[in-house]
Amino acid sequence: MEWWYGSMMKGFVVLTAVGFLTIVIWSKVLSYNIKWENKKKIKQKREELKARKKALEESLTVNGELLESSKKKILGLRVKELSERLRSGAISPIEVLQAFQSKALAVDKETKSVCDFILEALDIAKHLETIPEKQRGPLFGIPVSVKECFLVKGYDSTVGLASLLFSPSEQDCEFVKHLKDLHAIPFCITNVSQLCFTINTSNPIYGQTHNPHNLALSPGGSSGGEGALIGGGGSILGIGTDIGGSLRIPAHVNGICSLRPTNGRLYMSGMRTSVGVGNKAVMNGIYSVNGFLSSCTDGLELAMRAMLSKSENMAQEDWRVVPLGWREDLFARQKKLRVGWYDYDGIFPAASACKRAVHDVVKLLEDDGHEVVQWTPPMLPEMLDTFNKIIFADGGRHTLDILTNEILDDSIKELTYKYQCPSWLKTFLRPIIGMFSKTLAFFFTAGPFSGSEAWTHNATMDTLIYQFTRLWQDAGLDVLICPGMVYPAFPPEHGQWLSGSALPGISYTAVYNLARCPVGAVTVTRQGEEDEDMTEELMRKDYMNRMVGEVARGADGCPVGVQVVGRHFQEETVLYVMKLIEQLKEASV
Repeated sequence: MEWWYGSMMKGFVVLTAVGFLTIVIWSKVLSYNIKWENKKKIKQKREELKARKKALEESLTVNGELLESSKKKILGLRVKELSERLRSGAISPIEVLQAFQSKALAVDKETKSVCDFILEALDIAKHLETIPEKQRGPLFGIPVSVKECFLVKGYDSTVGLASLLFSPSEQDCEFVKHLKDLHAIPFCITNVSQLCFTINTSNPIYGQTHNPHNLALSPGGSSGGEGALIGGGGSILGIGTDIGGSLRIPAHVNGICSLRPTNGRLYMSGMRTSVGVGNKAVMNGIYSVNGFLSSCTDGLELAMRAMLSKSENMAQEDWRVVPLGWREDLFARQKKLRVGWYDYDGIFPAASACKRAVHDVVKLLEDDGHEVVQWTPPMLPEMLDTFNKIIFADGGRHTLDILTNEILDDSIKELTYKYQCPSWLKTFLRPIIGMFSKTLAFFFTAGPFSGSEAWTHNATMDTLIYQFTRLWQDAGLDVLICPGMVYPAFPPEHGQWLSGSALPGISYTAVYNLARCPVGAVTVTRQGEEDEDMTEELMRKDYMNRMVGEVARGADGCPVGVQVVGRHFQEETVLYVMKLIEQLKEASV
């Protein structure tokens, strides 16, 4: 009897082990097959896009020339003059569309910024030509580039995930519909970082996008395709998103302008990774915001005036939108400004050129008669810590679910290491990492948090926002000027979270996503040989500081900008100050 029982138990153990091993092997085989299919889909997509771009280029080439003189004249127009000529009929929407299609093709060959061209744009342009002059919308005939995460009818919105290939959107999102109603022409789709979650624009489907000012450097992210295309002259106005700096960082490194509006000033829905599109999980407390990028502040003003002329419509279509129209009194200001500024956030010292940009703007405003005071919000370090706690509250659980069987970009692959690392190992590694960088140690060990802890972090965020706005009120500021980013344009590998320098990369931008303020990015100078290296003392203080110093040394000649931070729902004031900075800068040259 004992012999029989022992044999049965041995058999059961063997069968269980074999069964478990079979399941593991079978799951690995299935995963391998899915990844193999995803690689085939990526290859097929790339071949299709290559053929589509080639066909478009052939249709736009005249006498062997893609950019003939008539197109160059159109491309040389500033956005307001372009708009006036379109509305008056001096030039046609088709002429303008084809000029920007041609330039976008040329820029894309170097920067790889365009995922696809919206071929229906020509039909839209033809239709616009039939509209009488008095009925023409405020964006009549203006070509608009669209970040790949937005839903555009008939086109993929993958955010770099192969599983979403060949699943075109059934309809336009409200933002794109609204642009069409204003008589703009969405004409191309631009590249993004995978999941829109890193500051470098690269993904396994569309590849690495390059900075038009230095092809060895990154265009920023996650709206880096927009930044590179507009920075290279291939678009004059584009739409992007921002959850930690994704509109402002590409503007800063590509030499253009952008505006991250207050949460709820424009459509909040309509893009793949945010609200209103049926996602199974949505981050609590910090949301991605839709906004504009342009070659100059005039483009942002034109776009915001147009969008806010229909603020009631936006509020009816998206419950998160406040029905607040354009306020001319905040834009056409007569009084001199009271402006605050800082060049160090108390976390990561900014590179010399980024500090100099702030000081240049301070001098320009002082010389113009404005009151300028140094004012550093004391809660900035705690704001960044709280931002990271909320962003990584689930410990990456939902991200890992989404990435199952996906081909991963290097920056996202590295982030999964943090997510998959057991809590006990994080605890063990924290003091070791902290010997080199306390900020990186905190970031690496952030999350997952319990529901109770998440509530506590939400309360901390609420308290910090109130403290920030009350101190601002006491200081009596109109706007606040600070570095556009901790460093100028950077190599792509520095966009990684652990081995790169993405953490300092967002320190000057992400705090205002937590605060939900409107923030503009405007270019004011370039990195020069005269900009001093970071001191050895600062670089020894934190390994991340050394990374910042390394980036700055390799960015000579690249654009550098500042951020203009405003009070909630005062986008008009932000745009006024951005435009003033541009005008004062031009006058000083």
